[in-house]
Amino acid sequence: MSARPDATPPLARLQPALTLLPGSAAWQQWRAATLAQLVTDGLPTPRDDAWKYTNLRLLERRELAPAAARPLAANALEGLPEAQGPRLVYVNGRFHAALSDRSLPDGLVQTSYRDLLDGAPPAAVTSPIDADQRIRQLNACMAADGAHLTLTAGSNPRLPLEIVHLHTGGGAYPRTRLELGANSSLALIEYQLGLGNADSFVAAVTDVVLDAGARLTHTTVQLAGDRTVMIDDAHAVVGRDARYAHRLVALGGQLVRFDLRVDLDGTGAQADLRGVLFADGTREQHIRTLLDHRVSHGTSDQLYRGVAGGRGRGSYDGKVIVRAGAAKTSSRQSSRNLLLSKEASIDTRPQLEINADDVKCAHGATTGTLDENMLFYLLTRGLDRETARALLTYAFVGDVLKSIEPEAVRRAIERRALGRLPAAATIREFIA
Repeated sequence: MSARPDATPPLARLQPALTLLPGSAAWQQWRAATLAQLVTDGLPTPRDDAWKYTNLRLLERRELAPAAARPLAANALEGLPEAQGPRLVYVNGRFHAALSDRSLPDGLVQTSYRDLLDGAPPAAVTSPIDADQRIRQLNACMAADGAHLTLTAGSNPRLPLEIVHLHTGGGAYPRTRLELGANSSLALIEYQLGLGNADSFVAAVTDVVLDAGARLTHTTVQLAGDRTVMIDDAHAVVGRDARYAHRLVALGGQLVRFDLRVDLDGTGAQADLRGVLFADGTREQHIRTLLDHRVSHGTSDQLYRGVAGGRGRGSYDGKVIVRAGAAKTSSRQSSRNLLLSKEASIDTRPQLEINADDVKCAHGATTGTLDENMLFYLLTRGLDRETARALLTYAFVGDVLKSIEPEAVRRAIERRALGRLPAAATIREFIA
């Protein structure tokens, strides 16, 4: 990776790319003003509390402009499990019809983010942008396409919907919005897949809105390329008696951060969040969650596991807020992390902010090595040390992996995860 000939701030280098993006004159003016503010504010740094564990210095020498269109091989999707339902494919943030299956079920309507670019832009940005909003605003500036999906009230498609984001190098700004009508239900599987080993930067945004009684199971599988810096920002608003279940498996990338904010916005709203990160080699994987209980009788359960080996680094930064008036809230948060080498590290920071009485909230966090007693037990049963360590590591993340549906996707992800562990072939014999 060669040095750039000048010290121009990375966001300032994006300004020429604005003229190549679609949209009305009003949108272009909004983009220019917002990007100018972002240049002034700069990228988030570890000095910003929400970015305490994530350093974006790699972007100083990386190309951030949206990648140009390029041909794809026929086997571009072979790294993914077989499609379980209709599949929409976006390449570097732009819809790719030839790779997509648009036979959407009744009740699910697809439109494009491009359709919004002919209308009025968001309100003008007139003040410094909070650090935890800068990537989201950057995505709004640079996104040229994206999925906008609406599921009508009462609909319950039998098959899951898949959205695949392919990245081939350069900048990509995927954008997805999903709205579920009252008492509808859907399973959504999102893949972030890198092709090749080109330097890449991905700033992805996903927004989810669940009306009263809606149910969404949302699985994010991160398979970014080994030279990818990726920031994935997701936000879910959960209405009365609605349920949002999210599963995250983070396997790829060079430096990857996943931000998930869930607002429990209606009485009886529920959130069930589970995730696992693998930070091996020199890989960095970071997860940050913010769960906001805004009204009474909300329920949330968070379960995150991290595994780091080599000189890998990871973090889990999770915060739960219980607002005044959010009585009868029940919230649990668990973060456990496993270090497989002396050079690996995972930071964890669970936080509770409680502003109401009559609530049940608990959190726990641990970071350590494999249990020597369990390891000794397996060794006395005839296993070699490498196989025993790998089995214990797999068991450590199993409570997250086993919650992934459908089974075909879970099996494929398990095989991927096993490939990152020693003695993978032997372990497959135990879990087949």
